[in-house]
Amino acid sequence: MKLRVVARFLAVIVFLISLCMLMPLGWAVKDGSSDIRAFTISIAAGCLFSLILFLFGCKARAKDMGTREAFAAVALAWIFASLQGCLPYIAGGYIPSFTDAYFEAMSGFTTTGATILTNIEMNPRGILMWRAQTQWLGGMGIVVLTLALLPMLGMSVTQLFKAEVPGPVLEKISPRIQDVATMLWKVYMGLTILGIAVLFSGGMSFYESICHIFTTVSTGGFSPRNASIAAYDSAYFDWALTIIMFLSGANFNLHLLAIKKKSLNPYKDPEFIFYVKTAFAATFAISFYLYTQGFSHTVMHALRYGAFQVVSIMTTTGYVTADYSLWPPFTQVLLLSLMFIGGCAGSTAGSIKCIRIQVIFRQIAAEVKRFIHPHAAITVRVGNQTIESRMVASTATFIVLYVLIFVFSSVAVSATGEDLITSFSAVATTLGNVGPGFGAVGPVDNFASQHDAAKWIYSFCMLCGRLELYTILVLFSKDTWHR
Repeated sequence: MKLRVVARFLAVIVFLISLCMLMPLGWAVKDGSSDIRAFTISIAAGCLFSLILFLFGCKARAKDMGTREAFAAVALAWIFASLQGCLPYIAGGYIPSFTDAYFEAMSGFTTTGATILTNIEMNPRGILMWRAQTQWLGGMGIVVLTLALLPMLGMSVTQLFKAEVPGPVLEKISPRIQDVATMLWKVYMGLTILGIAVLFSGGMSFYESICHIFTTVSTGGFSPRNASIAAYDSAYFDWALTIIMFLSGANFNLHLLAIKKKSLNPYKDPEFIFYVKTAFAATFAISFYLYTQGFSHTVMHALRYGAFQVVSIMTTTGYVTADYSLWPPFTQVLLLSLMFIGGCAGSTAGSIKCIRIQVIFRQIAAEVKRFIHPHAAITVRVGNQTIESRMVASTATFIVLYVLIFVFSSVAVSATGEDLITSFSAVATTLGNVGPGFGAVGPVDNFASQHDAAKWIYSFCMLCGRLELYTILVLFSKDTWHR
């Protein structure tokens, strides 16, 4: 492991995070609020730490960034970003506990949306802007890292791209990583600007429009309001955000291809079709139950709340417009199931991803056929593409590893004194980067009451989920650090 090139990488990351604090600092100066000092201290500390890292790694060469260094750099980038990101909370006294502040920052950068804040609206606008901005930066972290470090890393950026990209991607847009990163960044920015315009035109303040879109396109879920989106009680905002969340949970490569080709044909992608069918089926089932069980007085009311919560959970955004813990048990189980499915590969969504679910279903079907026709040559196909046995094995391994981390983490959380439902749902929602869960961490509750040890477990789960398990787990392998 060549630590100097990793340190040089981290120096740029910490410096960029410090620069990004200038935006919330601007809001703080505009408001004349108490968080001016917090951001000033945080920016100064970040720049100093960045300089120390750079001096340590200044002699590193671009070609030193190998596979091991790339995985370590990406994993450590999120850890260091969260360390830098929690400074304003601590320096301003808004979250005095380091454990809580780090949890909040990690939840932001991993776009999880779990929070320990009990009264969000009492915090200055600059702090809440920074809280939303951490999710926006984390949502397209793949592009932020690539564009920021390409001049330094040269061809090695391909290794970083592979270490960071969320989920398996079946189709390449361009042979040049820089081109892909630049184009995806433009799509991300375009969706952000469009979303701000949509919310602002509907009557939401410019400040809250920015905060909400930052956490919508990133499928993060932080809100500057205590009651989340329910605070507005607006059908317009509910449907607008449902659509934007849905687009953000789709593969951004498809949006890019659709724009480049000026055609909707890219959306015939089998994973996207599965994503659409799953969302529609879950929406229909939940809306039907809400209406027939008397939880909604009209069909449109049931559809509005059903669609919003399904898309919010499936895309791992985590917004809430209703206390779904009071809904019929069937709907709660269905929402919990959606936490494990997630959005599409190549999106800002978390969890297992639709393509992996598809591959496993097709593999199960293929195995059944092999029992019936033992001598037949049966392949696993998704759409028109044959899935190689290596990818099937990799997918199965990922899901098994995901379940193992879920089980062991749930047991560890229960050892801190949490009940079974809270332990399972809290781990499911943090590992899947969703946000709210059930029990003591339900839609109208938060993680403030959780034991400090449990919060560190959740932080680990959030990081594992955001970096697709392997990128963070390689840090625990002796082969990673062996020279």
